[in-house]
Amino acid sequence: YYYRRTLHPRPEARRRPNMTDSAAPVAPTLSPDKVLIFEWKNVANLADKPPKTILTCTNNSTGDAVVAYKVKTTAPKRYVVRPPQGVILPGMSAKITLTMVGKDAESLLSKSTRGPLHDEREANVPEALIKAAEGMEAGAKCEVRWQGKERYYAAKIRSCNEDGTFDVDYDDGEAKDKFLVQTTDLALSYREQKLEEKDDKLRQSILSKMWQELDKKIKGGELDKKTISSSRLTTKFSISDAEKEVWGGGLVPGPVVDPQVARSATDSMPVSPGSPEAIFAELSALRKKYDDLVAYTVNLTGDRDYLNNELATVKAKLERAMSKRNEAGGDGAPAAVADTKPGKAESSGFSIFMVLLVAFIAFIVGRIVN
Repeated sequence: YYYRRTLHPRPEARRRPNMTDSAAPVAPTLSPDKVLIFEWKNVANLADKPPKTILTCTNNSTGDAVVAYKVKTTAPKRYVVRPPQGVILPGMSAKITLTMVGKDAESLLSKSTRGPLHDEREANVPEALIKAAEGMEAGAKCEVRWQGKERYYAAKIRSCNEDGTFDVDYDDGEAKDKFLVQTTDLALSYREQKLEEKDDKLRQSILSKMWQELDKKIKGGELDKKTISSSRLTTKFSISDAEKEVWGGGLVPGPVVDPQVARSATDSMPVSPGSPEAIFAELSALRKKYDDLVAYTVNLTGDRDYLNNELATVKAKLERAMSKRNEAGGDGAPAAVADTKPGKAESSGFSIFMVLLVAFIAFIVGRIVN
């Protein structure tokens, strides 16, 4: 019996050959594997530099197993995923960039200045700012005055501190954004195509077709659901108090004044960017510029009135000169001849100097009006 079972095993007991048996396939790993953190770093330029994070997917196989991956989200209009799907060779990693749309980033940032975002945490909250119907213990639902402001927000007590304060987690009840990462071992027919060497557009098209075939075979019962591994990740928004203050106050981050320049001749201490002193210095500079602009406007108004008076005087002189000329012309030729003898300027009605003066005044008045 021992001889027969050892040297001549039954056919069904023989080991089936596997194309990837050089090493057992190992499930790929994700980093981070649970929570994706989107951090606001430049609130003045969210359109060009919106919050983003990097998701790393690693193929831990030491054999020839090639992993195909696909990333999906519950908020496809809020995030841009690049690349949304791809292949990973054994022992290699793929870095997937998840970027938030600038408009949504601005909306969330505006909300963060008025109240807490979901899953936002606040530490060392005094008991006087908390209303809890179930008792002041860890895990109890409550309402908390966020940052000591007047309005209460839904939260949960995370822990009770020895000094009588509490750490709380806020939850505004919104649906939290989630990401789904699906991975599978690439079939031999697709491995032979060497997708990693093809251009991105063609590779995306082939992979989309492959995932559709997999879904169809799983729904039809041809393949087990475990053929595709799925990992779910949640999102967390990280916005510092400094960024909130900059955004809420409408200030542009960065040095208001040169931090190396002293505030006064007697004070050699540099001004810190964003400090109250720096803000006051900028407001003082703007006030001075405003006063200078008002004074300049008053001067221009006075010059305008003066030039208008001069123009009216010149017009009156011209009208009198024209009237005299017309009267001289009506009395006869001798008077006209006698009138032209004192000078050619009188006979022509007005001199070249008068013409230039009128043109200059008109030019100045036109510039002032514009």
